[in-house]
Amino acid sequence: MKSEKEKKYTRTKEGFNSVEYFRSIKQKLAERMKDMTLKEQKEFMKKVREGEIKID
Repeated sequence: MKSEKEKKYTRTKEGFNSVEYFRSIKQKLAERMKDMTLKEQKEFMKKVREGEIKID
């Protein structure tokens, strides 16, 4: 049997899944940038990083 200490470290934490979250953000960005030129994409990403454009 596992000791109490081993049990504490083997539990999985359910809740926020960062992988799914960031994949969805990446997908949303790709959809919005698909028809932009490289220069427009760079400007768009700069605005996203600065917080001028929100990705929901």
